Amino acid sequence: MLGNNKIVVLCKGLSEMSDKQEMYIKILESAGYTCECLQTLRFEFVNISELRACLSTADKYSGLILTSPRAVEAISLAVKEDANILYHWQQTPAYCVGPATDSLARNRLNLQRCIGSQSGNSKQLAEKIILDIKKDSKPLLYPCSEIARETVACILNDNGVTIQKIVAYRTLASELLEQDLSNVLRKSPSIFVFFSPSTVEHITTQLERNSYNIKDIKAVAIGPVTKHALINSGFNVYTTADKPEPEALMHAITTAECMENLIESI
Repeated sequence: MLGNNKIVVLCKGLSEMSDKQEMYIKILESAGYTCECLQTLRFEFVNISELRACLSTADKYSGLILTSPRAVEAISLAVKEDANILYHWQQTPAYCVGPATDSLARNRLNLQRCIGSQSGNSKQLAEKIILDIKKDSKPLLYPCSEIARETVACILNDNGVTIQKIVAYRTLASELLEQDLSNVLRKSPSIFVFFSPSTVEHITTQLERNSYNIKDIKAVAIGPVTKHALINSGFNVYTTADKPEPEALMHAITTAECMENLIESI
């Protein structure tokens, strides 16, 4: 247990706030931290009729690629008026990044062949797909964000696996971000946890707009992609969790604090 009660700010999107939120809070508070959840992003779903059309022709595809819970939500919205569309996808491979996406795909869409939940990022998932899908197979349907990186597409295309990418949602800043961030900063938080490059982008914009020195923030990244985004934005990265899991985050923070305390004691 820590000797002082430090504040950790979890910077996530509106929909993301429910993804294991209680688990993050519980494990951090058990170690003596106080948690603040900062709604950083909001999501706008687009091209839903086009996505529905693709889902209605399941025989044209060899599976799905789902790199976020938002992609699952987009599919759920697309089939809202005709849930029978999902019947033909239930035994089709659905390649999911992380256990949160896997769990949502199983529970909300009743997909029964979810693969890759141990993949911590898109690169690892793409490498898993290469081992699983034969070259020249039917395309994989890939509903994703407007700002999705090309990691999956590049790796798969380079290895003869075809995808059909469809933008299913946009990632935008929360309408109350400036106000909410200002309120959080008044509490003098010790650590900010960034879950995606988008959270880095929008929080950086607000901090710069208010002339806040980002070097004063102990920035924790979830995954290497977010780490690079923090570095590019000028943050000093305090530590990086290798997976979007509460235990991985807790381990990264406590390890970094131990190293910090050790250096200060020398």
